[in-house]
Amino acid sequence: LEGHHRWQLHVTYRHLGASQWYVGTKVQESAAPFGKPLFLNMNAVDVSIDYNVTDRLGLRLTLPFSHGTHSRFYADGKRHKVSAGGLGDISLVASRWLFDFAKHPKGNLALGVGVKMPTGNNAAADDFFLADSSIVQRPVDQSIQLGDGGWGIILQAQGHWSISRRFSGYAQGWYLLTPREKTSVQSPLAGVTLSVPDVYAFRLGSSYVISSRRGISASFGPRLDGIPLRDLIGGNAGFRRPGYSLYLEPGVTLAQRGRSFTLSVPLRVHQNFQRSLVDIQLNKPGGGDLARYLILAGYSWRF
Repeated sequence: LEGHHRWQLHVTYRHLGASQWYVGTKVQESAAPFGKPLFLNMNAVDVSIDYNVTDRLGLRLTLPFSHGTHSRFYADGKRHKVSAGGLGDISLVASRWLFDFAKHPKGNLALGVGVKMPTGNNAAADDFFLADSSIVQRPVDQSIQLGDGGWGIILQAQGHWSISRRFSGYAQGWYLLTPREKTSVQSPLAGVTLSVPDVYAFRLGSSYVISSRRGISASFGPRLDGIPLRDLIGGNAGFRRPGYSLYLEPGVTLAQRGRSFTLSVPLRVHQNFQRSLVDIQLNKPGGGDLARYLILAGYSWRF
């Protein structure tokens, strides 16, 4: 965010595909609906605009777009696919670097706070097939819904520090607080509506400058994405899929003349799909699909 009264455009693409049902830390396809695997495919594009109010204070507005498909067996004994796509929940975040860049050229730490608005449709519906082959419109799976139906408070932190002339370290953390407990949207469990869960993500690692003249660098480190069993504030009722995925994330960056391109492919190395409070109450095994890897690509332009 160095430099005041400047703008920066970010376009980030994210892809994931999942085809195995996990309960706890292990694959357990028998616990999936009708004992058959689910296929989840998600493509998302976030368009963000940064504005530097000062050298150390910045604002970021993010418009997320996504399209997802969810394929599974239904009561008619056949596999069917449902989908949802469009604008998701818009967010606005303010962040500030704590130290003067001139006095601390080797490292800095930024803290941010923002709001997530319920602009995405959290009740997107598609055709569902019943045992008598009739078709009804029902909400699609929570994993491909365009929003969660609630306002959220975003807390984030990021830091970087120089280790040597070519090596540096980085750390990022992001947590979404959701005061709303649940919505009126029906979940896969009869009589249970969807929860509005907290969400978090953390990254830690190091980067290495391969060529300063060409602006090429590589990075590597762990990444943790998850949904907690209980929210920090608000209630915990409703349907959610708590758990976490631990990835190792290799990446590469090309930066030239105010523009940069990034590509990373986080590879999952550990996971834990926990039973939710509703699963425990109803004696359900819980679980859900997880992606073996993610594809993340980004473009930034400072102007």
